[in-house]
Amino acid sequence: MDGGAEEYHDLVSLVRAKAEKNGAKVALRFAGRDLSYLELDRESDRIANGLAATGIGPGDRVGALLLNTPEFPLLWFGLAKRRAVLVPLNTALKGEILRYELADCSPRALVIDQRLWEPYAPLREGLAIPQEWVVPDPSAALVAWPSGTTSFASLPSSGSADALPAPLPSDPASIMYTSGTTGPPKGAIIPHEKTLRTPLEIGRRSRITSDSVLFTALPLFHCNAQEMTALTALTYDVSAAFDDRFHASSFWETAATMGATHISLLISMINVLFKQPERPTDLSHQVRTALTAGTTKAVWPEFERRFGLSIIELYGMTECGCTTLMNPPDAIRVGSVGTPLGFVEAEVVDDDDRPVGVGIRGELVVRPRVPYSMFLGYLGKPEQTIESWRNLWFHTGDYVTKDSDGYYYFVDRKKDVIRRRGENLAPYDVESALNRHPLVFESVVVGVPSPLGEEDVKAFVQLKPGERLEARALFEFCAAELPFFMVPRFIEFIEEIPKTANQKSQRYLLRGRKGGVEYDREALGITIRRP
Repeated sequence: MDGGAEEYHDLVSLVRAKAEKNGAKVALRFAGRDLSYLELDRESDRIANGLAATGIGPGDRVGALLLNTPEFPLLWFGLAKRRAVLVPLNTALKGEILRYELADCSPRALVIDQRLWEPYAPLREGLAIPQEWVVPDPSAALVAWPSGTTSFASLPSSGSADALPAPLPSDPASIMYTSGTTGPPKGAIIPHEKTLRTPLEIGRRSRITSDSVLFTALPLFHCNAQEMTALTALTYDVSAAFDDRFHASSFWETAATMGATHISLLISMINVLFKQPERPTDLSHQVRTALTAGTTKAVWPEFERRFGLSIIELYGMTECGCTTLMNPPDAIRVGSVGTPLGFVEAEVVDDDDRPVGVGIRGELVVRPRVPYSMFLGYLGKPEQTIESWRNLWFHTGDYVTKDSDGYYYFVDRKKDVIRRRGENLAPYDVESALNRHPLVFESVVVGVPSPLGEEDVKAFVQLKPGERLEARALFEFCAAELPFFMVPRFIEFIEEIPKTANQKSQRYLLRGRKGGVEYDREALGITIRRP
């Protein structure tokens, strides 16, 4: 089936054509409800009619604070039928970051899950969003309906969603905010072509067959769940299934219940699943392919063996496609993130944007081969858009290497590289060593200011549940595993590594963390032997 999908250039044409083709076949599966292809089209028509009756039209932005429920895709495609723009917001946001993103995108309306109302409520007065629709919590009665809001289910069904032509490939479909782990979030403007070009290419390398079910526990507000799961399934006429969130202890059981054949995992999910106690359910599922990002060489073959599947490693980001590089399914190289997909050209460059040689570390830069197959720019931030696109390449901010056959290998985030005593070191390398300790669950390494200039290395370490470990023993373990300049100067044990809802470590929060118990290697008198 790979490579046989029809090409579509806007979400509306996709949904309408697939409804006609697939009818009652399950398109999207959620806990408690399935949406057929026909229902997806008809119900999103109803939402589009309701939006039209309330004045939502072309170019209007509508914020969404929604969990993985059917309301998300119905709003998503309903907005597309109005040529309006979805602004999916991270459901973990609160306080200043949530206020910032809502103020930045200036939505005409907000659709919010009742379960997410509490962090939003204090911000309402200052934001004054004209319309607010609440999706009721299906498990509880709403005690006090917020004043000035209405139920999303009560949108009027009058009006006509067919009154507008289909969007152009260049029209904005959504504004997706970057994680903001190193500064204020930026709203990446995503055109319709980009939302569908990436899924088309992903499917060509995913071993999809007519009975495939694509399953994810990642949030739908993120491009991964949207492009890799929902839209890839629709493009290839198969089913997508969603869990409400990632549950490591029951992940494989849920995958089996959903009939999953394909799953999508991030590095933290891979590590957590791998560190779970081995159980019979590790193999009691139908999953045959895992699309992953961040699998290490050490874990890769053992993960495949233990869970009875094949890994296809990939690389991507919001701006240039949730998947930009991906291993060819019949020529996978363990440790590599693959080769460029068909819509993109890639290169590895130095700080002057000059290509580097084979095996030399440099920044990954990309540019589109297909018009509108990457983001259009950052909302209201022309300077940052221009900076990211300098010399006609989009700069990913990630260090990679490339081999002689054109396979790419991820090294680390460029901006996270630690400069210590004239040496550049990647946090990834130190974290990989720390994570090999049998009592360590997970770690995050950052650079902290050094009195000698540049930076010292600090490790935040989360131990496995119920375990205890002396800092001295962990320092000595690192000394045995790492070059002298990579051994952490400081270690702080932490109850839980802070994460975004996408399961990314919030490194910036740890850089600014104060008040913890910090162990200083030098104060403990631990000497690191130099060569």
